Amino acid sequence: MSIAEETPLRQPFVSRSSEIVEALEDSILRGERRPGDRLDERHLAEEFGVSRTPIREALQRLVASGLVSVRGRSGAMVAELEPADLLDAFSVVAELEALAAGLAARRSRPDDHARLAALHERCSETAASGAVPAFFLANNAFHHEIAQASRNKVLQAQLRAVTLKTAPYRHHVTYRPGRMLSSIPEHAEILAAIVAGEAARASALMRSHVALLGEDVTDFLHAVHRRSA
Repeated sequence: MSIAEETPLRQPFVSRSSEIVEALEDSILRGERRPGDRLDERHLAEEFGVSRTPIREALQRLVASGLVSVRGRSGAMVAELEPADLLDAFSVVAELEALAAGLAARRSRPDDHARLAALHERCSETAASGAVPAFFLANNAFHHEIAQASRNKVLQAQLRAVTLKTAPYRHHVTYRPGRMLSSIPEHAEILAAIVAGEAARASALMRSHVALLGEDVTDFLHAVHRRSA
């Protein structure tokens, strides 16, 4: 059989594996799967209604990206980051998000501003109500929309990759008293700078916003480690 004849038969398998990768990434981004959670092949095959083959390939791709780790008999699990590595990851996120905010200030359009304003309002409403899961999703959407408004696909891809590694830890910070409400004025300033076309200011504000999140996360992890020691 020729390669040309094989390709149509293999395409559905490749596509299904890619869908599983995206679904697992999204579940990690939403905080449904957290660092240290096991990813059992049999359970995942049942969840997605497939054989173990596409599951195995999806996990291999996630291991290659650093989002999943394999530890001996424990098998595959959502990767855990040490405090120092996590702080480094947040440093990268801060710079990428700062770049995205600066580009958004230069390249965004009125329809982008309208979407960002609506998401900012959603963040404000959910923070005021104390609805942590809803705020977490709205907050992710606000940051994602800024990346979209940058109109830089390479940046968007890099930002998604590193954001996936830090998202589960951001989820913990969201539950800390006062964190949701303190994010609202920070978002408001970032949004105002983007709408005004102030690229340098938008970048600086976003860098500070994400850096503060990183400090909150590492403080949280150190506290957990002290309690478990």
